[in-house]
Formats: sequence, structure tokens, C-alpha cells
Amino acid sequence: MICPLLNNANAAQRERLLDYTAGRLDGPEKEIIGRHLETCPDCTAFQIEQMAVWDALDLWTPAPVSLDFNRRLWQRIDAAATAPWYKRFAESLRFANWKPVVPLTAAILLIAAGFAFDHPGRKSALPGMTIKEADQVEQTLDDIDLLHQLDGVAVPPAAASKTM
Repeated sequence: MICPLLNNANAAQRERLLDYTAGRLDGPEKEIIGRHLETCPDCTAFQIEQMAVWDALDLWTPAPVSLDFNRRLWQRIDAAATAPWYKRFAESLRFANWKPVVPLTAAILLIAAGFAFDHPGRKSALPGMTIKEADQVEQTLDDIDLLHQLDGVAVPPAAASKTM
């Protein structure tokens, strides 16, 4: 058997190890994992740690709920529902509501800054020539090409005499 803890690709085997520790396995799977636990110190340590967690959870007792809990809860819900719109708006702007947004904003700004530093702007292909001058040269060359194309189209002499 391949060790479920060392094999990151097989999550189903890790689930089987957890099921074995919880006592939910029967038959040949239980025997296979039991034999593996005898030879694998990592899985044995996992089983001991998991059982310690479950024992601690069994010992934990929640605090008792007060008798007027429901009444106070409904009072708070009613008070929040009847609060004026500006108080609800101010409550939505509290910093605690924005805490998840701060790391995301920082990551976006970091990526944007990296992109800006990596791509500082368009540079001219020819040293000493500005982008505006290069655009003017390109426009001039396009105009010359258009004139050459018009020269290539010859007007027949008979058509030229009719237009005059």
C-alpha cells in the first residue's frame, strides 16, 4: 500500500485513513490499512493525533444558553431592521467589513505596479526620433504609396479629351 500521507495525488486514500481512525471501515480495507499502520510511523502518528483531537472534542462542553437568549436575539434583529438607513449605511462601512478586501487590493496594486515597471511605455525604434516624428514619417510613406498607385492607373487619351 502506498502511504496516504506521503502520496499527495490520492486524497481518497487519506480519507480512508481518516475513516479507519474513526472506525467506519470494515472488511479487507480495514485489514490493509491496519497492516500499513504497523509499518508506517507517519500514519500511526496521524492516527494518534486524530484520536487525541476527538477525545478533546468529547470532553468539551459548550456554555449553556441563557433562558432569555431567544428574546434578546429577536430584539436585536428587530432593532437592526428598524434602524434608519444612514445608520445601516455607516455600519456597512466599518473596517471589519472591508478586511477581506484589503489583501486583494494590495495584490492587485502589486501586480499593476509590476506591470507598469516591466512595460514603461512605447519607445522609438530609431534613437533620437520621437513617436510623433515616426508617425509622421509613416503617414508620408503611405501618402507616397497612394500617389504611386494613382500614377499606375492611366487615363485613356480619348477619355482625357472628353473631360476637357
